[in-house]
Amino acid sequence: MSVVGQTAIVTGGAVRLGRAFALALAEAGANVVVHFGNSDDAAEETARLIRAMGRTCWTCSADFRDPITGTEALFRFVEEKVGPASILVNSAAIFDAARFEETDPALFDRTMDINFKAPFYLSRRFVSQVPDDIRGQIVNIVDWRAERIDRKFLVYSLAKNSLLELTKALAIELAPRIRVNAIAPGAILPPPGESEFQEGKKKEIPLAHTGNPDDLVHALQYLLNGEFVTGEIMHVTGGEHLTG
Repeated sequence: MSVVGQTAIVTGGAVRLGRAFALALAEAGANVVVHFGNSDDAAEETARLIRAMGRTCWTCSADFRDPITGTEALFRFVEEKVGPASILVNSAAIFDAARFEETDPALFDRTMDINFKAPFYLSRRFVSQVPDDIRGQIVNIVDWRAERIDRKFLVYSLAKNSLLELTKALAIELAPRIRVNAIAPGAILPPPGESEFQEGKKKEIPLAHTGNPDDLVHALQYLLNGEFVTGEIMHVTGGEHLTG
């Protein structure tokens, strides 16, 4: 399936993995809506790179700490400024370490709102604006922790597990008009300020090295082009999701 001329929405598209997805979609020929929270300058830089490829790019800020209001803000922008989108990449997320006893109500709500509730409501609004004669696609970015709960990241793991199960449910619910898949990354980018991350992770990964954003881009390209693929959870972990 070619994405040339299609419009894609990438949440969290200004920085890190979301930026890699946005640039890859543009390189493949799509026009891109780059959603961001507070990364105004990074969003504009990503948009500049996309426009330099000859694609159209829009930037839109929306706060998913209130997932309903944030979703409406994003899709109001899309409907007024862009027109129908046929690809949604739910990439925006937060990643806070907290065990059960360390999880306060604010952290619980913030993590669930951004990592699960926002993709849920975004998917609903996305489906409602896809024209009847268009085949749409949703790609959710989950995590290997979605299937092997990490006690050090308990609520994060639970939120990603919910998103994984939503992926499978929507693959059935929305077929055949909309395909729904997910990518489950492992160790790709180091957390901010952790320069020794890659070296320390090698011993935990069967393939003995960490990944990079290109690995996830290849997974995204496969899922977007795999016309007989829906409900798939593609692990890009070097085998880490099999250990522990």
